[in-house]
This record gives sequence, structure tokens and C-alpha cells, in this order.
Amino acid sequence: MLFLILFSGLEFTQLDLWITRHFYDGELHQWIYKESLLAETILHVGGQYFTYISAAGMVICLLASVRSNSAFHHYRRELVYLLVASISGPIIIALLKSSTHIYCPWSLTLFGGDKPYVRLFDYVTDNLKIGHCFPAAHAGSGFTFISLYFFLMLVKPEYKLYGLYFGLALGIVYGASQQVRGAHFFSHDVFSLAVCWFSSLMVFILFFREQLK
Repeated sequence: MLFLILFSGLEFTQLDLWITRHFYDGELHQWIYKESLLAETILHVGGQYFTYISAAGMVICLLASVRSNSAFHHYRRELVYLLVASISGPIIIALLKSSTHIYCPWSLTLFGGDKPYVRLFDYVTDNLKIGHCFPAAHAGSGFTFISLYFFLMLVKPEYKLYGLYFGLALGIVYGASQQVRGAHFFSHDVFSLAVCWFSSLMVFILFFREQLK
């Protein structure tokens, strides 16, 4: 419910647009931070590499857990959960991006582009192309590490909140870096957070429902 209220508030009160206008220079018709070293090179491109390396690390740990003498063997099921939960959010986000008509801020006529401003539940004509911008994939690649909260709940309960904080912090930083570049609205990131949280939760229930009884 909290996610729905926040998302609706951002989209339907024009708060999304108000926030985004701070990063667009209307006189020069350009996004101030679109190609900045921090936002583009370090947090966007570098963040993508971090996600790939982290995913590879999860796979390596899972493969190592197959060996009975491995330190990871006792946590094999938990590692399977971590991998599945960590990729489920980004997969759902990718599927939604391929079917929604919401465009990135930098593509909108409001900000020098040629696309209309479309919100999630707005009516769209049949000839309007898919926007490929909603939800936010890069923020989702950070929020997907919320799966660490559930993973640590099983293997190191005293550290579970650190997993939650890490996933939230990474998603917020990734999301902010894309917002200032004009790639996404704030509401896009909130929706991605909701997708990653609930996908990790649902996979957790699926894997460990007998332990929850």
C-alpha cells in the first residue's frame, strides 16, 4: 500500500515533473548531467559491471556448494534462493519495459524530445510505440540486492538489516544517477523497488514456506 501511495503521489501530482525539471536546462535545451563522469561513467556503466560481477559471484558460490567438502555446501539451498531472487526482479522489470508506453524524460516534448508524456494508466492510441523506459532497470539492478535481506535472515539473522540497507542504498544511488541524467522519473524507481521487494519476498515464500509455518 505504501508503494502505491508514493507512486501515485509522484505521478498524479506532477511531483515527478517538478523534480525532473531541476536537471534540465530549458534555455540551453540540454540535460545538465547526462554525460557527467559520476552519473554516466561511474554509477551507470560502472554499476552495470558491478551487477554482472555480483551475479557471477553468486553463480560461482552456488557451483562451489555442490561439493560436499565446500564451505558453501551447507547453504546450497539458500544460495539457490539468492540467485533466483536476485534475477527475478530484473527479469520482471525487463518484461514490463517491453510492454509499457511510458517514455524517458529525455524523450518527451516537455524536455526537447518528440514523445508525449504518458503515465501508467493513461489511455494510449494503437499507433503509439512502446516506451521501453518503465520501470527503471538500472535502479532495479540495485534494489534487487534486497534479496540479501532474506538470504541473511536464513544464514546470519543478526546481519539481515545490513542486506536490506545495502539493497536500498544501491538502488537509490543508481536511481538518482539516472534521474539526474534524464533517463527516468522518480516514480519509475519506486515501482522498481516494489517489483524487487515483492519478487524477493514471493521467491522466499516459495522456497521456504514450510519453515514459515
